Amino acid sequence: MINRTLKYPLWVGLAVFILILVSILGMLRINLDVNFNDYFSHDDAQFIALQKMQQRFAQRNSLLLLLESQQDWRQVEQESELINFINQLQADSTIISVGGYGSFIADLNTGANAHQNKADTSLQYSQLLAYKKHPRLPLVINETGTAIVLSIQFSEREKNNYPNATLWREKTIDNLLAKANVFWSSERIESSDSVKTYLSGEQALNWQYAKVLRHDLTWFAPSLLLIIALMALLFIRTRVWLLAIAINCIITLFITLGLAGWLNLTIAAISAFIPVIIITLSLAYSAHLYLAWQQGIKQGIAEPVKFSFEHNKQPLFYATLTTMLGFALLSFSPSPPIQSFGVLVSVAVVCHYLLCHSVLVIIVSKAQNKSVNEPFNSALLTVEAIAKNSTKVPKLMLIIVTVISILSLISASKLELNDDPFSYFPSDNPFSQSKQKMQQYFDGVNLIHYEISTKEQAIYDKQYLAFLYQFARFLKQQPEVKRVSHIGDWVKSAGLNQSQFQRVINQNSVEQIGLEAEISTDYQSSLVSLYLAPLTARQMIDFEQRVSMWLIDNQTDIGVSHALGSSLLFAHLSIDNAKNMLWSFAIALVLLSMILGIIKRSMMFAAIGLVVNFLPLLWVFAAWQLMGGYISIGSAVVLGIMLGIIVDDTLHLLLKLPQPNKAASFESFWPRYAAIIPVISFTSLTLVLGFGIGLASDFSPIAQLSLLSCLVIVLAWLFDVLVLPVIYHQWRRYLA
Repeated sequence: MINRTLKYPLWVGLAVFILILVSILGMLRINLDVNFNDYFSHDDAQFIALQKMQQRFAQRNSLLLLLESQQDWRQVEQESELINFINQLQADSTIISVGGYGSFIADLNTGANAHQNKADTSLQYSQLLAYKKHPRLPLVINETGTAIVLSIQFSEREKNNYPNATLWREKTIDNLLAKANVFWSSERIESSDSVKTYLSGEQALNWQYAKVLRHDLTWFAPSLLLIIALMALLFIRTRVWLLAIAINCIITLFITLGLAGWLNLTIAAISAFIPVIIITLSLAYSAHLYLAWQQGIKQGIAEPVKFSFEHNKQPLFYATLTTMLGFALLSFSPSPPIQSFGVLVSVAVVCHYLLCHSVLVIIVSKAQNKSVNEPFNSALLTVEAIAKNSTKVPKLMLIIVTVISILSLISASKLELNDDPFSYFPSDNPFSQSKQKMQQYFDGVNLIHYEISTKEQAIYDKQYLAFLYQFARFLKQQPEVKRVSHIGDWVKSAGLNQSQFQRVINQNSVEQIGLEAEISTDYQSSLVSLYLAPLTARQMIDFEQRVSMWLIDNQTDIGVSHALGSSLLFAHLSIDNAKNMLWSFAIALVLLSMILGIIKRSMMFAAIGLVVNFLPLLWVFAAWQLMGGYISIGSAVVLGIMLGIIVDDTLHLLLKLPQPNKAASFESFWPRYAAIIPVISFTSLTLVLGFGIGLASDFSPIAQLSLLSCLVIVLAWLFDVLVLPVIYHQWRRYLA
């Protein structure tokens, strides 16, 4: 391939140019709409059921605006200011309605109920259902009256004026927040200097995802440039090679993003880390070629470029294969963004491998064959001395590794599933603050529903209502449940008997009585809604199973759906993803061990590779558990991708080491080891610096992925330095 490339450089350049043009066209097709629902497979039965339920019951995707004050919002002066604020919002053409607590204010502008044309009717005072106390009032104002919730419904007429829904949502919500902050500023009105605004709901969640994605992308780009500059200063000091590596990285990135657009792959907040991984892996792999080129020059080889590729032919091929395999296994995840993550990086790894054998060859063939002093390389040679010292106390080293591994196995087995998409942002993030306020003043944001269908009965029948009350009593007894709401609350509040309730239903539509969020349009089903305390994914599933067992034990002719809710759906996703990633990890471990065994034609080499790559992951996850960590989307992904990455350095070592059953193995081990360990140290450092960029992310899955990856890479390097030589020499002594 290299010879053909050097023979036909113009054709190679033309082919790459066409690929770049096609990729640019594909990049223009990328859907940049960041949406929480993108994490779910749209073919999933539970997701489909949730979407259908939201359509049947007018579960509007509203923005929740929480207003916190030191004064009671029910006071005349405070309520007057609130009315002025709502009127100002209603005058905005981008807002359809202002509901929530606003629906309970009887005097807006021109008299009683003048706001109802633009207000949310789901919580209005209904003339058909008279009651002493509105059963939904505690959902929008706390007991002391110092916190209220307004439900904002936006008009989507201007959405087409924006490139995507994310930009429209971000601009609309930013304008609303700015308007609220100006209205309640202390400069405008002295009495409201303590009013604070918070945004909650799924709209606010998507709004924050977009903010975090933009923050990460703006931070990651200069950080990568800084790393490249650092590598140039300390290691790769030949300009032609730097140019070739940079061009390869850019082309790889373009082709990968173009593929994402043409295949319409799902892009989410976690996808912001894909360019970082692609460029980091490209830098690490290219370093092997550059350092071998330098070695060839020092040895006086006439064609150091060809020597570099010949020297790294097997390691780079198998490293590309194993890394591609590790990321490809992410396609087993039930989450589309993670599947896309794996596919794109796998393609990027293969693409970079091909570019190294084509574009890079053309460019670096023009480089002058002169050795360059890399000041930091000499420091890496001290690693050999550390490795030699470890072989002097082999029994002690093996005992330490064994004991720590046993303790790690115990610790790692205690890891729990504790994923929560509402906790993906730092504590000072606006969405995190609003979540805390919703939990402080109201019933939180963890909401799930059960749809109760009538089947052969009517919604006003005693048997139907009796089941609702029975089911609600059971739910209220559960420690996880903070509030249960259903249509029986309205019947009790209004003091209606069966015939009165039947008359109301027969004579009016659901919209007329203002209960379209709780009763289906055809009166064939209603919702039982639960507000739950903050729960881990495992606790959420356990609660769902407990309720399911109760429903089985209390079977009736009334139909009850499965539990429906975004948080519950994410809990299932988190657990399924963790299971799939664990199976993928096991498959990858077996396959990579087989590859090592086949390459060296030795099962012992396969066993060594298994030990020095599995134990670093085990130790890191054990430490993660001791630090209070848990299994999440980000940490589960590490299992798949890291094994494919860290095995690369082991491959470079094992492929260059002699067979221990040969007589000259003892004398030849250290020279070969000393030749490859500086390169491995350099690539490990590059990977740590690259993956470490993610530590600055405001998105916890990326931050967790970054932290765990860095720890695994460092520990894998230590195993290659301290443990692998010990195992190797003990094996040699055993054969001797």
